[in-house]
Formats: sequence, C-alpha cells, structure tokens
Amino acid sequence: MDYIDLLGDPAYRHMLLNHVPIIGLFVAFLVLSTGLVLRQTAVLFIGLVLVALTAGASIPVANYGDAAYPVIYDRLDGAGQKWLDHHAELAETWLPVLIATAALAALAIVVGAWRRPLLPWAALLVAVVTLAGIGGASVVARAGGQSQHMEFRVGDPPIVEAESRGQSP
Repeated sequence: MDYIDLLGDPAYRHMLLNHVPIIGLFVAFLVLSTGLVLRQTAVLFIGLVLVALTAGASIPVANYGDAAYPVIYDRLDGAGQKWLDHHAELAETWLPVLIATAALAALAIVVGAWRRPLLPWAALLVAVVTLAGIGGASVVARAGGQSQHMEFRVGDPPIVEAESRGQSP
C-alpha cells in the first residue's frame, strides 16, 4: 500500500491527526501560560492562535473518526467494540467543548487586538477553558486506545446503546 492510498483511508487520517487536539492543545496551553506569566503580548497572541488551530483540528479528527467507525468496528472483538462505542460517545460529548475553545480563542484574538488591556483577561479565560478541552480530549483518547489495544483495557466501558452509533445490537 502506498502513502496516497494510506492517506485516503479515514481510519489512518483519524489516527494520524488525533494527537493534534491533545498534544497540540497542551503545547498551546504552555505557550499561553508562558505569555500570561511573562506578560508578553506577542506570546499571548501566539498561544491564542495555537489554541484556536489545535482545538479546531478536532473537527476533521472527529469527521475522520465517524467515517472510519464502521470499518474499524467490524475488526474488533466484543470488548473492543464496546470501547469503540464508548470512545465515539465521549467524542460526541467533548467535541463541542473543543469547538467552543477554538471559537473562544479566536474571539480573544479579536478582543485583544481591539482592546489591548483586555488581552491578558481574555487569554486567562481561554487558558482555563483549554484545560477542560485537554482533559476531555485525553478521556476520549484513552477510550480510543482501549478499543484497539487489549493491554490498555482496565475493566469494561460503560454500556453504550448500539443504536446510537447506527449498529444493530
């Protein structure tokens, strides 16, 4: 299989990009926090841009995950299927938080450019919301890892109604 074929696979694209909202958002948080501590406007703007981009990356990651779901589901054992259902449910729950984080960061950029004295306050609000987004993305990623890797499974996932993902019971 060549790389072009591999990139055409939604499961591969999902796996390739799914670390951006977690690791990228963590790095963005560190940059934003550094800007807050050092009170450096340029660093605050860079942190806000990074938050907006990395949180916004969760949208294509979720879309690729939805496209890959039916293919991956059939390849998993029963416990893996339950974990995948749980992963998908968590993703649906946390995606709005990540989208709101991206939108809030974009708004903070505009507010900070318009009224410079408000920039640190806007950045602080984005930093707090970003922590929630990092936590949510981590929970989603953990469930995704447990769907594919038996060695990561600790206990059973909560029961998810199969009909909610379009699967028959």
